[in-house]
Amino acid sequence: MAMIDTWVSVDDTHIYPARLDRSNRWNGWVSPGFTIDAVRQLAAHTEEMAEACGHDCVDQIKVIDGAPEPVVLHIRWQYLTDEPSSAANVVKPDADGRYWIGGWEWTWYEVEDGPLFYSKNAAYQAWSWALALSGRRIGEILQAQMPQATSCLVDLNHCLGHVVRVESADGTAWPSGTDEDGYGPFDAETLGAADEVLRKALDHGRDAVSLEIGGWRPARDIGHPELHRIVFAPLQLVPATEHLLDEARAKATEARRKLLVDTVPYLVQDCRAACPEAAGVLVDPNADQPFVMFLADDTSGTVSVPVPSDLAQKVHDRLEGMFAYRPTSDDLTACGWSEAVQPHLDGAYVLTFPAE
Repeated sequence: MAMIDTWVSVDDTHIYPARLDRSNRWNGWVSPGFTIDAVRQLAAHTEEMAEACGHDCVDQIKVIDGAPEPVVLHIRWQYLTDEPSSAANVVKPDADGRYWIGGWEWTWYEVEDGPLFYSKNAAYQAWSWALALSGRRIGEILQAQMPQATSCLVDLNHCLGHVVRVESADGTAWPSGTDEDGYGPFDAETLGAADEVLRKALDHGRDAVSLEIGGWRPARDIGHPELHRIVFAPLQLVPATEHLLDEARAKATEARRKLLVDTVPYLVQDCRAACPEAAGVLVDPNADQPFVMFLADDTSGTVSVPVPSDLAQKVHDRLEGMFAYRPTSDDLTACGWSEAVQPHLDGAYVLTFPAE
């Protein structure tokens, strides 16, 4: 049994330091053991979940102090009526003081990179909120001149993103095919304002899966999965004003930059594992195929091969996660990157690693 120290999560929201054997799995899920400090964190979070979701659908961990050592209870409130004898049990520590909770019962999974999990999650949540709010704002702009509008189709493959159709429950649509000027109920300024909101939303990323989770769904029902449909919120909702939208964009930018900064130690570790003499890395974040150069000094480096080794591939994967939310030039320079000086590498950026 090969035990390792790592991090785990069960709710996609919190992580805990744990010890586990990767070969000990239940339907793919791991079975972790925790220190008492980690158990206290878990207990606090299960208390929050029970209060928010109801005790009948959430297992709860409690730590009772006062005895020679803490008593850890695993409570299953949903069994209290029908199987009261199995509704609670005491979790005893092993010889190393570890408490094994939820093994072969809870859907624990291992989390790579530990605390970076929170930076990734915060960036995703901030971007999702900006995306949802942008969809609401686009609806408000278009419904101001077409109140019956319920959704629109957007072309994300257009250079900046473009509203191509507006739909309504009564079958009214724009363009209708009968508009002499092509604008129908809209004016050019209104359509331009909607496109501007769309463009700013896409500045934070175009990942297809994340867009769909955020409510922008491929229009497969009409045979155009290359287009995305945004369903408008009811008109009676509190308006997604430009001020509120600007706040959401600012938070998304802040979270995006924090992800850039917090990822650096992991990137340095991955780069030096692939190229031990690496003192920095040069990257083109906008290239279709990742281009990476490990810098041994200010002027020379080693370009990663087109089909990278496992270690070089890990660097590529790390950079993909680092740049998931399309950092701008301002983001990169604010987070320690500098533009490459080589004239044939226009658009590339350099990060110099901290001294070991």
